[in-house]
Amino acid sequence: MIRRLIVPALITAIVASVPGATALAQSGSAVPAGITLDHGWTVVTTAPGRTTPAYFSIHNAGTTPDTLVSTTCPIAHHTLMLDAAGAPLGAMAIKPGQTVTLAPGGVHLMLQQNRFRFYTHAMIPCSVDFLNAGKIILYLHVEADGSTGFEPARRPIVKN
Repeated sequence: MIRRLIVPALITAIVASVPGATALAQSGSAVPAGITLDHGWTVVTTAPGRTTPAYFSIHNAGTTPDTLVSTTCPIAHHTLMLDAAGAPLGAMAIKPGQTVTLAPGGVHLMLQQNRFRFYTHAMIPCSVDFLNAGKIILYLHVEADGSTGFEPARRPIVKN
């Protein structure tokens, strides 16, 4: 009984003591510099070791420009940001008030040599690093094969 009360309290205290922990824990949440990430998605894979693209949107609600400098998805051996032609991008500037969408046929992430199979509706954490805003955690929703965009997760309605 005491363990059930102490362990969650300790976890809450530890998370609360880390500066910016709440902003890092949620995609779609704003960080002080005004950067938000949303609608992260990728598609199912049939086996480990595959390479698959990933997409999301970035919005700069701040008053100063920021630069996306790197991305890391620990589920993949390598995470690259590529332009529409498939060439690696070193960085991407995001102007104040601008929304940039990484989408099929344009700039996107490439998750190379995935460590596990991606199942429909799974959530994959990735780290997106900005010059000013710092590190933001983005969750990629795994969509069905052949999907063309992010679909919000549907939750079943439970009736008593």
